Amino acid sequence: MWTYRPADSTPTPREKKLQDPAPYSAARLQPSSAPFQTQNGAAPHRQSAFGQEQHTTGAVQSGRRPESMPRTVYETSDVPTAHKARIVTQSRPSRTLRTACVMGCLYLAGLAAGSLCSRMLSEPLLTYARYFASIDLGLRTAGNAAMVFSVGFLSLFCQLSLVLIAGFCVLGIGLIPITMVLKGAGAGIFTALLYQQLGAAKGLVLQALVFWLPETLGSLFVILLSAFALHVSCGLLRCCLGQGGSGLGAASRCLIHRYLTICFVSMLVCGLSVLLTLVFGGLF
Repeated sequence: MWTYRPADSTPTPREKKLQDPAPYSAARLQPSSAPFQTQNGAAPHRQSAFGQEQHTTGAVQSGRRPESMPRTVYETSDVPTAHKARIVTQSRPSRTLRTACVMGCLYLAGLAAGSLCSRMLSEPLLTYARYFASIDLGLRTAGNAAMVFSVGFLSLFCQLSLVLIAGFCVLGIGLIPITMVLKGAGAGIFTALLYQQLGAAKGLVLQALVFWLPETLGSLFVILLSAFALHVSCGLLRCCLGQGGSGLGAASRCLIHRYLTICFVSMLVCGLSVLLTLVFGGLF
């Protein structure tokens, strides 16, 4: 039913809502910017999460560190970049040098033990050692260059190969130090038997002129390779325990290259042994 209402009459609240709904929807949809206003009254620029992610991704791909990412230790430190690279490259040689020193101490301990305990060997072992000592001494005094070279190189090659095989095994952590002790013990027993057969004075002169330098160089090569092989064996153990094996493939290839290089240089050591035998072996 229609009722008459004058034109200047005030509309009711229901009529206001039906006639003008825009203010209600605009107030509901437009967010309030009052809490985000600055001191000057202008609203600051707010970047969306998608835009910030694009900025971070682009900065990482371009090689720059985005401002939202935390700074690393190397970035916050005052050490120059060249000095940091020098520290990283020098850490591995220093670690290898320390391991080689430990292997050298084990070799010297075995050498001292073999020299002092040679008389305490059982009769079969002592007879076996005297037999090989007499053969080696006979080759040196007779001046047989081919046999001296072949026997010396075969001995070094077997020792280096044994260290290489132990390096590619987890058990090499224990086998490599034991190998160095046994090598030193063998050299000590041979030296003691040499003194027993030739006497103290003559044996000392022969040891100094013919045996000392090749034996020292060959032992240094075996000690150096054992240090590299021990690091590879430790890396295999960490990989088996699930503690990471990063760089293990590169270390294995480097160990093989060093093994081949040392084997080649060992030929020069055996050649030096032949030269000393030809020069001084005939004097005894």
